[in-house]
Order: sequence, then C-alpha cells, then structure tokens
Amino acid sequence: MKLQPIGRGSRPAPGRRARRALVLLAAAALAAAAGWAEDKTVPAAAAPGPVKLSGYAQVLSTTQSAGIDGLSLGRTRLALSGDVTKKLKFKLEVEALKSPAVIDAQIDWTPAAAAGLRFGQFKVPFSLENLTSTPDLDLIHLSQAVARLAPGQDIGSSGRDIGAVATGKASIFEYFLGGFNGAGINKADNNGQKDVAARLVVRPVAGLSLGASLYDGRYSATAGAAPVTRDRTGLEAAWVTPAVSLRAEIIRARDADIRKQGWYAQAGCFLVAKKIQAVVRYDSLDINRAAASDRVDVAAAGLNWIILGRTKLQINYEHTRNESGAVVNRAFLVQFQLGI
Repeated sequence: MKLQPIGRGSRPAPGRRARRALVLLAAAALAAAAGWAEDKTVPAAAAPGPVKLSGYAQVLSTTQSAGIDGLSLGRTRLALSGDVTKKLKFKLEVEALKSPAVIDAQIDWTPAAAAGLRFGQFKVPFSLENLTSTPDLDLIHLSQAVARLAPGQDIGSSGRDIGAVATGKASIFEYFLGGFNGAGINKADNNGQKDVAARLVVRPVAGLSLGASLYDGRYSATAGAAPVTRDRTGLEAAWVTPAVSLRAEIIRARDADIRKQGWYAQAGCFLVAKKIQAVVRYDSLDINRAAASDRVDVAAAGLNWIILGRTKLQINYEHTRNESGAVVNRAFLVQFQLGI
C-alpha cells in the first residue's frame, strides 16, 4: 500500500509511549505469572523427528463489472517445518511465484508454556484475520481493514516483518510482545528505529476469544527518507464451534497525520459437517477519517467445498460501493486451492 502524504508525522509524547509499554508489559507479566503459578513444567512437545513438507497452490477466476476478467495464479507456497529439539522448532516458507521469495524464516524456542521466543521473519502479531494462515481463510480475499491497515499487509509484505517476539500461554491468556524493523519482508531496516508490536488474547470459555493489538511504529518509504508515524490499534472477537463461526474486528490507524479506520463482521455455518460451508461478511474502510465520501464498503458471500484437508473449491460474490451508495464493482470469484 502506498502511504498518504509523506512528511514528518508527529509522535506520541514520550510519557504516552512509556505508559503504553508499561500496560503491555504488565499484561504479559500477569499472564506469565498466572501460568508459572499453575504449571512450572515444560510443555509437552513432539520428539525430534523428520522435517514436515507442506504447501498450497491457488488458481483464481474473476468476472467483474469493473476491471479485467480472467484467470490468475494466486499464492503458490512450499513450507518446511520441524523440531530441532523438544524446545526448539523452525519454519521456512517460500513463494514460488516470486523467483522465489522467502516468506517465513522463523525459529521458536519454548522453554515453558508461559514464556517463549520467536525470531526471524514471520507474521506481525496483530489482528486475528492477519494471523490466520491464507489457506485457512473462509473467504478468498482479506477484509479491507486487514488488507490495508494491518502491519505488514499495509506495505505489501503479506503481514510479515523481521523481528523478535516474546510469547506465551498461561491460563486463559496468550500474549505477544516484540520489536520489528518495520521495513517489510526481505528488507533491512531503513531508518534505524524499531517498531513495537503487542497482542493479548483472552479465552474465557471454550470457543470464545477476545483480543487487543497495538503497533507503535515509524515508516520510511525509502532508505534515508524521514520516518513518519505508523501506529495501529485493533480489537477483535471470535466465537467458533465445529458448526458455526462468528468473527469481528476493528482497526484504527495513523499514517503521518492521516487517521484511518476499518472494520468487518463475518459469520459462517457448515451446511454439511466439515464439507460445505456458507460464509457472509460485511467490511468497511475509511482511508481518511477527515475527508468526506472516501469510505468503501464491501458485502461478500461465499460457499466453500472442503474436498480434503486444505484442498477446497471456493465461490465468492463481492458487492462494492462507495460512501455515497454508488456501486463501484460487482465481482464473481471462483478459486481452486490444492493443499498438501
């Protein structure tokens, strides 16, 4: 995504940033403390074994009222993952259509369930939909809010960046807290400043999750360019059962002096258990909250046929309109995904 006007954006006062960090650290500390109090044993893990190969490929057909109709290759990815030891794991994923490009290159060290470390290149811990693996999405396209505002998605890096994150699970809590370059995948830091990302998820009962995410960053479009504010806050809620799923998120963003907001609400239901799923979603994106008539809303409906595992056929219809109510586009999408 290309950022709005480039210039030096104002930053939160040091006191404000300090209070943010303290709140996040306190939440993480409480979660970790709860976990250590309940169980100080090392979590169960698979014994060291052979490397696992996985991957998927997508072919998409698009028919739309605005734009070009046709067939296209979507993502084509292969991944290797495995356990080096019971506490040390790795994952390497490449995109075969990009010559190829490294997507994930991460190492996870988990000495205890309540405290672990992930470092390398991986998804920024922000947003439920952003962290959902692409082949597991219920609709073909991401919501506008996540595709345009989530860290890593907003700069065309598939939601990923290079960094390190402390993570863990304790009782009903799961937390992530770490730092990233902020430049995107396969790129060195170009402004010398580290971005902070944090996410806290609470699961009070089976199937229900409530989460909050924070991203405090500075972005330079090119090396040497003056960094501008790139802040994000997000709230999420999900209720998932074997038959029904409900998900909703809202993300607020600030790029330089431009304030943005996006949200979505989604519902899914299996018409045939584990085989045929119907999904509907409504999402809205306001790319500049100070400007009039720039909001875009998308209503989407889909049907998924789960053939085997991650191999599936998806049929989607998207109806896009602007803030005045005028229809921008109508699109009929059919995607076949082969997963291994």
